[in-house]
Amino acid sequence: MSDSGFLASRKPMSIDEIYEAIDKLAPEFEAEARKSEIERRPTQALADLIRRAKIPLAKLPKAVGGCELRPSEQVDFFARLAYLNPTAGWLAFNQNGSLGVVGSNSSEKTLERIFTEHPVPLLAAVSAPTGRTEKVDGGYRLNGRWSYASGITCADYVFLVTICSDPAGPLAVIVPTSEVTLHDDWHVAALQGTGSVDLTAEDVFIPDEMTFSPFVQQRGGAMYGKIGYRGYVAGENFGFTLGVAQRMVREIAKLAKSKKRVLDPTTVGERGAFQQELGRTDATLRAARAYLMDELDRGEAIATETDAPLAGADLARIEAAVGWATGTVIQACTQLFPYAGAGALHLDSPIQRAFRDVIGSGQHIVATNETLDKWGQALMDLTD
Repeated sequence: MSDSGFLASRKPMSIDEIYEAIDKLAPEFEAEARKSEIERRPTQALADLIRRAKIPLAKLPKAVGGCELRPSEQVDFFARLAYLNPTAGWLAFNQNGSLGVVGSNSSEKTLERIFTEHPVPLLAAVSAPTGRTEKVDGGYRLNGRWSYASGITCADYVFLVTICSDPAGPLAVIVPTSEVTLHDDWHVAALQGTGSVDLTAEDVFIPDEMTFSPFVQQRGGAMYGKIGYRGYVAGENFGFTLGVAQRMVREIAKLAKSKKRVLDPTTVGERGAFQQELGRTDATLRAARAYLMDELDRGEAIATETDAPLAGADLARIEAAVGWATGTVIQACTQLFPYAGAGALHLDSPIQRAFRDVIGSGQHIVATNETLDKWGQALMDLTD
């Protein structure tokens, strides 16, 4: 489908502009990290920083005025944010993924409405279709409950996937946050500041222009519809894992220079065992990053060349890379964490925050080790 009018006026932005804004605002991002955890939701100041830096536009198609950041490039982008502020990194993961799909799949009329109301819109999203839509005059009636709506407490809209009978199948809807009910149920050990609460909708009217098929791509490159769901969000999810892990490694390395155990005259940093574990952890992070980025580049190249969705072994291969990279980084951080000592257990320590969040990132369905089961099966199939 061709676009005109509103979209004709949209010009792609450079990712360098967003990076420059993040670097300039880095101290402010850092300052909000603990505050968001205390509030169990993103602070308003953090939401404002995300909007000022135009972070949600990084994955938006160029045709809609975004950067259309390639999958492998997303790893370092989301790592940078998560390093500074884990809540910001996780929200950016959710906001970019949802806005990217909206920009790729929705109509020009939908996009004009969203970007006219909010030049840098903040979206929350739940892709699991646990609620329903029913066709009515001029649109749909929305009902149901959705879980894990990260960042919805500061979002302008929430993007939901629903079960619809007319037309039969999944239907995506975009709802102003003010029209749904939020539940204060985010009491967790990891990702504490994300405010990933449940939401319910009761007989909410959704106009036709704010709905679309989540599977029909209208603009943008291969990453939006041809490398699979896990491939699409791999750079976001693993970028988050990598960023908080990098922060943990740096903080422990800094602490080890002066930290002494009781009755031990030497510092932790002087121990050969620590030096080896620190080196091994850093090497593991670098290897996981390189492996996943290589697989993302490969998958994107195949999908672009064939102009078709990845299938079979190619899809299993890219999905396995996400699961392996995440799990391997978590294991490495678990081995390193004890060297930080009891002081790292304090809630104001960035070490414990990074450790909790790196483990929490592995609970996301994108990072499940079931992907390795599928890749193992694919490897056996390839021997036939």
